[in-house]
Amino acid sequence: MGDSDCGGCKKREENIYWSHFQTVQFFQILSGHYDLQLAIPQKFADNLREKLADSVSLKGPCGAIWNVDLEADGDKLYLKYGWKEFVEEHSLRENDVLVFKYNGNLQFDVTMFDGLTLCEKEASYFIRHCEHRELTIRAITNGTATPISYHDAAANESSHEEFEVTARENLRKGYASIQQSTQAYGRPRKRPKSGSGGPSHVYPLQLKSNRRPVTEDEKGKAIQAASAAAVGDSFTVIMQECHVYKGFFLTIPAEWARSHLPRKNINVSLHANEKTWLAKCYYKTSSHGLAGSGWKNFALDNFLEKDDACVFSLVSQSDNAVIFNVRIFRVVEEVVAPNRVIGTPSRKSMQPT
Repeated sequence: MGDSDCGGCKKREENIYWSHFQTVQFFQILSGHYDLQLAIPQKFADNLREKLADSVSLKGPCGAIWNVDLEADGDKLYLKYGWKEFVEEHSLRENDVLVFKYNGNLQFDVTMFDGLTLCEKEASYFIRHCEHRELTIRAITNGTATPISYHDAAANESSHEEFEVTARENLRKGYASIQQSTQAYGRPRKRPKSGSGGPSHVYPLQLKSNRRPVTEDEKGKAIQAASAAAVGDSFTVIMQECHVYKGFFLTIPAEWARSHLPRKNINVSLHANEKTWLAKCYYKTSSHGLAGSGWKNFALDNFLEKDDACVFSLVSQSDNAVIFNVRIFRVVEEVVAPNRVIGTPSRKSMQPT
């Protein structure tokens, strides 16, 4: 009876700790390919998986913040994209010990200990990011200055995904001076290329539709036509702004994905109009989605617009790849190319690089 009672108490204590404590911690000893990724302890991941997004912040002893993507591989979670910069800037070495304190709000406070002396790494309190300070541009519109943050500008996989605007061009077009904020941040995920015309900065792709206004009746007809075509192993997605104008991430319906797709990243072939696009399907925290240059190029090349309906029909699949035939049902048959606009950087949802 004693063993049973102790077991019940232990379970209760664990539930209280993971459900009600404001801060929870874990530590990791760096080993192996520690500079490429770091595994979140399984118990920690199991208890906080639902509270963690696809990206978290790591706050070092110096007070600076690094944004790092979380990548799921089955039930395991890894600190991945952005982790290498964190390791390099703190000069971390094998056998160093890191303590991660989670305070909520998707942020970990990280304390670092030397693997040889077992004392704190003194240098971790004196990290400098002079060359990586956050940049802010104030866009002048009708005489009003609007701040646009450049920090964490997303890396790009194709010419569709990013374009560069120099500070000199900004001034010529009516964009005012670049200011450097006093708060230090971690290294941008990929440095923009510098050109001879002055410092350049990478903007994420954002589009503005030139299509005429559409009616609810037109939207309904597109959905009705797509529903009639969705037979067999298929699913339908009604295009939203995040699918075709910015972000370019399409979530696959959860019920369909659970019954057809493996719980890992896979390659995807999209066939439409006698052409083929190669894309990636990413798996994170129980969700599957198409992201990256493959899906973006498909959306751009086919001039997809908000409220268009796409039917994805499964052709074949293996453990590492899936082939879809895609039928597009447009709200308006006439195709008009959208305009490219300057938008504020948006964080990537599930796409690692």
